[in-house]
Amino acid sequence: MANEIKWTFASAVTLEASGASAASNAFAAADDTSLASANHSDYPYADFALTCDFGAAVTGGVTVNLYRQDFDIDGTADAPAPATTYKHLFVGAFVIPSGQSASATYPLTNVPLGRVCKFSIENGSVQNLTAGWILKATPKTYVPGS
Repeated sequence: MANEIKWTFASAVTLEASGASAASNAFAAADDTSLASANHSDYPYADFALTCDFGAAVTGGVTVNLYRQDFDIDGTADAPAPATTYKHLFVGAFVIPSGQSASATYPLTNVPLGRVCKFSIENGSVQNLTAGWILKATPKTYVPGS
């Protein structure tokens, strides 16, 4: 139909291609790259995909939490990096199914983006998050339909 809005997507950005292991309740930065206008086209949202596995089967209802750190928030000053003592700018959670341990990919949609930002995960399970996890973001925005 005419005059409706629809999503348009930018190319997926690999924020972390092979993350370090993370113990239960530990933070790990996705520090291969950050998101900025050059790779997110100033789109306001992104769909995230986390591919990971755990050292043993997890219990039901556990999550891997996603946090955003904004850069250049006042001139060149950056926000503090998320940590166990600074759980600021929580933007969503990857819900992990009960009994999961093998590698799988988990979605998280409609995450708000900053102008320049970096992401970290917090392992909310009681199991070790195995090294080699991958975090990707696909920026998106609304556009007028045809």
